[in-house]
This record gives sequence, structure tokens and C-alpha cells, in this order.
Amino acid sequence: MLLRIFTLTCLLLLAGCATTQPQRDQVNWNQERTRLEQLTHWQLSGKMAIITPQQKGSARLNWQQDGEDYRLNLTSLIGTSILELSRSKGEITLLDSDGNRHQSQDAEALIYQLTGWNIPVAGLPEWIKGLPGQAEFELNPDSSLASVRDGQWQIVYGDYRDQDGYRLPHQLTMTGQNSRLKLQINQWTLAR
Repeated sequence: MLLRIFTLTCLLLLAGCATTQPQRDQVNWNQERTRLEQLTHWQLSGKMAIITPQQKGSARLNWQQDGEDYRLNLTSLIGTSILELSRSKGEITLLDSDGNRHQSQDAEALIYQLTGWNIPVAGLPEWIKGLPGQAEFELNPDSSLASVRDGQWQIVYGDYRDQDGYRLPHQLTMTGQNSRLKLQINQWTLAR
């Protein structure tokens, strides 16, 4: 009888511990999410591979985020400009490799029209920082983002590193709309 009571007590304690751990992870995630959402001015550089049924390519990537505005530069591995996309006060402008200026209200449609690439520009400022926006997501055991499912896009995170008190992604793979994008972030610069 004593053994049964002891076993039952141990099982109840274990069950309590099992439900406590996810709550602690959720608290850590909510705190980190709030901090990352407040990070609105940053810059990163790295590489991006683009794979579609028609083509494969790679580019150097430089992204500068300034609140709602941004500037995205893609250059070839030898340094020639592929495109420069910017958003300033709601205006979206793309400079192509020939220096021609194109404007639109839809950055993704503009890039696709000129390059044939599906790049989810609208979600990138959040996804790059390791935020899911309003999408479905899964967490790693350390409360960092493991994956995001946003409409047609699936984002999987492969590597995080500590930078200026933040835990930021350094590898992302985005799959959707007949495209696969791999981002390797080499350097983050956070505004102070």
C-alpha cells in the first residue's frame, strides 16, 4: 500500500513537472519576442541562394531596416549589382542591373516581374530576426524559433548566434511558391 502511494505521488509530481516546463519556455519566448519586436533599426549582410524550377543562382545580400523603411541590395559574387529594392515612406522603388528605376506598391510582384524570383519581401523583416508575425510557428528547446508556416511559405531556422544581447538567426531556408531561398547571414549590425 505504501509503495502504491509513493508511486502515485511520484507520478503526480512528474506530471506537474511536465506541464511546468512548456510554460517556462513560453514565458522566455514571450519576453524574447517582445524584445525582438522592439528591434526596428538594423543591418545585415550575407549570402542568398535562389532555387526555382527554371534557374539557380546566388547573390550577396545587404539589408538595412529603418523602422518601416528598408533597403535591400543584391549583388553578384563578383560585386555587380543585381537589384536594389527600397521602401521609403510607403514608396517602393527597384533599381535593376541596368540602373533603370521601377516603382510599384507591391515589392514582391515587382521583383518577380523583373527577375522571375519569388522573394517574400513583406515577411522578411520579421522572419530574418526570428519572429513569426501572425503565422503558425514552432519553438526550439531553447525558446528560439524553429520554423514558421505563413501562407505558402515555410521558414526553417538552422543556426542562431548571440549578438549584442539578442539571439539572432544566421541561417534560414524559405520554401514556397515554386522557390527555395537559403539565407546565410554573416554579420548583424544593430542600431544603438
